[in-house]
Amino acid sequence: RKKKMNKENTIIRKDNHILPFLWIHGESAQRMISEIHRIHESGIGALCIEARPHDDFNGPKWFEDIKVIIEECKKLDMKVWLLDDSHFPTGFANGEVKKNYPELCKKYLCLKTYDFCGPVEGSGACITNAIKAPTDQILKVFLQKKTGFEDVDYAQTIDVTDTIHQVDDFNTGKQIWMYYIQKFITAGKQTYVNFDLPAGQWSLNVLTVSYKGGEKETEGYLNPLLKEGTQVLLDTVYEPIFEHFKDDFGKTFMGFFSDEPRFGNIHGAEDASIGRNPYMNLPWSDDLLGKLVDKCNEVGGLLADMTEDKLCTLLPYLFIGDTEIAHALRYAYMDLVSYLYSENFDGVIANWCHEHNVQRIGHCIEDNEAASRLGYGAGHLFRAMKYADMAGIDVVIHQVTPGFDDVMFKGFHKPGWDGEFFTYLLGKFGGSLAHLEPNKLGRCMCELFGAYGWAEGNRLMKWLADYMMVRGVNHLVPHAFDCADFPDADCPPHFYGDGKNPQYPEFRILMDYCNNVCDILNDGIANPSVALYFNAEGEWCGDYQKTQKPAALLARNCIDYDLISMDYILECEVVDKKLCINGMKMNALVLPWQKRLPSKLLEKVIDIAKQGCPVYFVDGLPEVCVGKDVLDELKNSVQVVALNNLVSTLQTNGCNELSVDTYSPFLRYYHYSKDGKEFYFYTNESVDTYVNTKVTGMKTGYMYEYNPFDGKLYVDNTEQLVLAPYTSKMVVISQMEMDAEEKETFIIAKSIELNECTVSIADMNDMSTYTALEGINTVGYISNKPEFETFGGRIRYTFQVELSVSKAQVELLGVYEGASVTVNGKCIGTRICNEYKYNYDAFEQGMNEIVVEVNTTLGRAMNDMMSSCLPMQPSGIKGVRINLE
Repeated sequence: RKKKMNKENTIIRKDNHILPFLWIHGESAQRMISEIHRIHESGIGALCIEARPHDDFNGPKWFEDIKVIIEECKKLDMKVWLLDDSHFPTGFANGEVKKNYPELCKKYLCLKTYDFCGPVEGSGACITNAIKAPTDQILKVFLQKKTGFEDVDYAQTIDVTDTIHQVDDFNTGKQIWMYYIQKFITAGKQTYVNFDLPAGQWSLNVLTVSYKGGEKETEGYLNPLLKEGTQVLLDTVYEPIFEHFKDDFGKTFMGFFSDEPRFGNIHGAEDASIGRNPYMNLPWSDDLLGKLVDKCNEVGGLLADMTEDKLCTLLPYLFIGDTEIAHALRYAYMDLVSYLYSENFDGVIANWCHEHNVQRIGHCIEDNEAASRLGYGAGHLFRAMKYADMAGIDVVIHQVTPGFDDVMFKGFHKPGWDGEFFTYLLGKFGGSLAHLEPNKLGRCMCELFGAYGWAEGNRLMKWLADYMMVRGVNHLVPHAFDCADFPDADCPPHFYGDGKNPQYPEFRILMDYCNNVCDILNDGIANPSVALYFNAEGEWCGDYQKTQKPAALLARNCIDYDLISMDYILECEVVDKKLCINGMKMNALVLPWQKRLPSKLLEKVIDIAKQGCPVYFVDGLPEVCVGKDVLDELKNSVQVVALNNLVSTLQTNGCNELSVDTYSPFLRYYHYSKDGKEFYFYTNESVDTYVNTKVTGMKTGYMYEYNPFDGKLYVDNTEQLVLAPYTSKMVVISQMEMDAEEKETFIIAKSIELNECTVSIADMNDMSTYTALEGINTVGYISNKPEFETFGGRIRYTFQVELSVSKAQVELLGVYEGASVTVNGKCIGTRICNEYKYNYDAFEQGMNEIVVEVNTTLGRAMNDMMSSCLPMQPSGIKGVRINLE
């Protein structure tokens, strides 16, 4: 231990880090003000106005309501944020693009293929059903030699575009069934092409550009490839807010929240991976062809010396084919459109916000690999949020569910959720981007808790918050406070629920805990051990190993990592054989297996390895370079390690920071340096297993434990880490001695089981009035009784126990959910998760009255659709034990 020096003060929270959604629908000023006060009394210093449900968005009532909220928040010293569109997701621009700027709506490149066998001289084809709408443009029509089911030889191409013409037929002017377009359309002239069909098998590839054929839910949305489209959103939504509230910008009004903007060329993420779905239309703009020519020439290799004419013959390869040039072209296309999205959507909004002294925050969709895909995605998550002031992610609709860390599982989403992706990548996407991008200042926000249903309580929300914070998330957007009358079926839970949510009285405990943890994990530097390549480029151009495979092994073996994209690898430095990015120093670079990778990435990887930083390719090297061939040099510079040997290799070579003496697959940690101190935040993500292990490798110095629930610092010199499920621990290492309390210890020598009691309940409709239950005189779950199976509210158990000592511990067993314990009229503590142990040293010698008050969720009472995806908890407690020393 260090020699004692002058003591520092204990840790004091400096700022607010929580900004929950406030849903408004045009309610009265009094109703909105009341809900704002519910937020404020929850220990929260900001809110984010949810615009979606409001009937008069951008109208007089809308601005009147915003003014009410801003003025009330001024009085309470709270900050205000605003979701930036009238419809979900961001990009609708309150309908202005569709109404007045249709040329700026999303546009798509489409491919329709017809297979023919020749020879047929003087042939032709009707291509009417390749046209989705009268505004469609036929870009090119090619006959191309087939080399496989969905593959062609672009070198054997016959351009028949010039033969396009219109003809009449028997159905002209009649209503006909065209199931692949619409229900009924009025048939006009038919579109034909003429050609002499050569011998053999040929594909007639029709390339069209259309405003139709994307995601139905986002039809008429702005084209994010065009800055002019983004400008309509700014002119329609942002500018009017500025005109009305400019004096509050940067003071009370902090900025705008963009919610899940996307390409929306197809619904979902599962079928939105480039080159894997030939029926997916692709994001497009009128100037994209020329820009793609330039990108191909930049990539080089098979794409060198590209011209527009040559590129047009290659465009079918964006949809079909397994040739090397096809994979290279897909990489070039995705590299381009993800960059254009970043510059023309994300960057344009951020620039406007910064010019007006406010911030831009929000998130894209990350679901099931969307982070590197089209559809729900924006092509590349890190690029899509490059200019935002915080990194951002969300978790909703049971995407992260305790216990499902390595399997696909059923939930509200029909294709199912990839538990391994959500457990080992989702939170890391946000935290890593916050660490990598200097303009983020280490800040990452997460929208969370939403749409889990009324069965979600404070205990699950605490688990979810820990999941985020231990991965680097330090600003939380809880979903949601709601001004609508209870019950509102829109994506519960709602934290106050018009006073009917039994969880609300303990919600303040959760929010104080989260604010305290987030405050510590701000304004410092993260210390991941390993940089793990986020393989967007690998997915774009062929076969690849999913990043979550090595990520899961690292996390389960207490090796912390940040995800790092190609852009940041290209910018990194090597100092003292460590990979250095934005103040972080990582011990190794790990790249999951990819069949193909861009040459510029591999050249940088070779350079990193030559400077002494260990570089590991998992399960094999790339087989193909997209661009210049550098594979021989790569083989001589880096190491290949089997996935199953990755952890042992990293540990043997000293690339890990911490070591545990007991395998603890659900232990997570986050090492954060700040103000000359080292913070180690540990969480146990198991639902039923304790972590009990010795941890070595932490920095040396005075060791303390900071308790985020009570905000106090305690002396703690043990390396043994014991965590119950759902619990966490914040270890503080300081070079100076700090003011700290001694931790209270309690060594159990004897226990007394309590059984007899009186039970009373307070229904959700009036939780201030308790009614005794006749015929129930023992402790247990009241939901086991048919008459209380759908009860929602609060439950009291009252015990009489005779003791001969003044110090004892009350331990509750099988608690659902939050529980307060009162002894002889004095509350001795409230818990919202494990462990439910309450020490008390003022028991009376003789008879004592112990009252246990427990809240329920509203899952059983509401039986809402979203709660059906969670198991219904029992109501109450299973048992009570008095522990004696």
